[in-house]
Amino acid sequence: MPPIGEHPGPFTAVHGLVTAGAAGYWWQDAPTGARLLRGDASGVRPVDVPREPGDLRPLSVHPTDAGPLVVAYGRPGGDYGYLSEPGAPDSVLVRRPGVVHLPCVPSGDGGTAGPGFVYTGFAPGARLEDPPVDGLRVAVHRTGESFAQDRAVALGDDPLALVTVEPTGDPAAALVRSTAHGVTTQRLLRPDPATGRFDLTALPSATSPRTRLVLSADRWWHGEALGTPRAVLRAGPPGDPEAAETVIFPEGTALAWIWGTRHSLLVRTVAGRGANAAEALYRIDGDTLQPCLVAGGRPGDSFPEVAASPAGDCALWLRVSRRPDGTAAGRMELLPDGEQRAHPLSATAWPAALPRTTRYCTAGDGNRLPVQLSGTEGPVLLLEHGGLTALANAPLERALEELARAGRLTLARAVTRSLVPAHRVPGGERGYNDLLHAARMLRADMGPRRPLLVLGHSMGAVGAARAVLLQPGLFDGWILRFPVTDLVGFPRLGIGRHWTGMLGDPSRTDHLRALTGLSPLHMPLPPGPLPPVLIQTGTYDTRADARHALRLAERLRGRGPVTLSSYPVGHVERFSEPGSRRAVAEVTAFIGACPAVAPDLEGASQ
Repeated sequence: MPPIGEHPGPFTAVHGLVTAGAAGYWWQDAPTGARLLRGDASGVRPVDVPREPGDLRPLSVHPTDAGPLVVAYGRPGGDYGYLSEPGAPDSVLVRRPGVVHLPCVPSGDGGTAGPGFVYTGFAPGARLEDPPVDGLRVAVHRTGESFAQDRAVALGDDPLALVTVEPTGDPAAALVRSTAHGVTTQRLLRPDPATGRFDLTALPSATSPRTRLVLSADRWWHGEALGTPRAVLRAGPPGDPEAAETVIFPEGTALAWIWGTRHSLLVRTVAGRGANAAEALYRIDGDTLQPCLVAGGRPGDSFPEVAASPAGDCALWLRVSRRPDGTAAGRMELLPDGEQRAHPLSATAWPAALPRTTRYCTAGDGNRLPVQLSGTEGPVLLLEHGGLTALANAPLERALEELARAGRLTLARAVTRSLVPAHRVPGGERGYNDLLHAARMLRADMGPRRPLLVLGHSMGAVGAARAVLLQPGLFDGWILRFPVTDLVGFPRLGIGRHWTGMLGDPSRTDHLRALTGLSPLHMPLPPGPLPPVLIQTGTYDTRADARHALRLAERLRGRGPVTLSSYPVGHVERFSEPGSRRAVAEVTAFIGACPAVAPDLEGASQ
């Protein structure tokens, strides 16, 4: 095994991990550019990704154990792109595609069966310039043939279903998930090369995103309530969920998530709290059901990125460890099935986590909310909890961490609760007002001289905007990035129609009343002036429609300084994109320019 290599260049992020066979692939991202790397037991090498004409970028790669890459090309940071493979005369529009390679699939044009893949995409003719919201389908593609000849799998799903496909330990089958109205239907798909039929076998449905089904070759693994104290993992023989056994982990270990390889399961766990918190990876072989620690477990250990495939023979992860001197070290590691120790692949520059202190505030429903503080000087920026994973792997969060390290900012990360349907939330509690309660505590602790700002990203903008509109005197400024603000009209904005299971359905009278009261675009404006606000949108953002931001900015004009900016980015930003770096610079400049004002703690609204 060669020594760990420090790859040249100031690479600052790792993302897009995938595995194929006994190899792992990942993107290294930096202001100087991004590149795809491949690592296995023999070492690491760069992978050439064919360039697409124009300004399209590789959004995702889907390697095979043998054969060329299948690549989706789209706008920087976007979700839509064109799926392409060498040898095919055309491409097809996809959204955040799932691709499952199979050794033999039926031909789409009457030819012979052969290698191909199952994927999620749109019907031929769909264009990136005017991408559809609905109509995502599962189709089967024969390698080398035209995508226009691909055959769709008849699922009979709700038109609003969001469909994904995942590999399984059966080389001839794929797992199909379709989610609509909060319920995920799961089916096993087997294309029959001889008859051309698509056989579908129903599997147990899931009613929570914290439920995970992994179909390995030797065992079917079922995780429930993952990421919560109630998490449980069961394992049973393929096709027989009734014979599942519960897997026992060491006491005090919380199960965060699971990934499968062909013959084992990888489990990320969390133990301890605060500075003593430690993440670990356990592997469970299908024949023993005994968890075996394979990485981590020491205070400060974390695994921001992990990948494995039930059709592959290895697991790949980024490991971040805390050195004795307080600095951090990042390292890509690969664990082949059947081996007990991971292979170190490459070292990655990684920032050390700042010391944190945890304070607790009490929400209106009595729930205790943790607020983690990093830094002691400068303005105080309240944001939803991101943790070291997000802070080190996303441009804005990295910039905020560096400001705190330099003594120019105090970060306050509120561990808020996920939003639930509005009609189940009396008075706006259970997530919608969590940031407001955290801000009240911070203002009382910090006093009137230090500027206090709140930042909300995507759905987090709902809580941030509500906090300011309910009690503007607490804040010196607010920042909404790629925000959701319209809880009444959201089903008519982009992909918002898929959110009714999460937020509520405004076509129902009882839901509409609750949504109107909680919506930042519809709740009453306070009588006085509002603090300065920066609102940012992404040209290629297809998750949070820009009209959410535009409508709120128009409503706020005349009530305080409003800055509305748009950048050529998607909902997810990358260090390698100039637009992302300019957007981050605007945020940090806005924070530094906010003056402190004396807060008004009276008249607090619940």
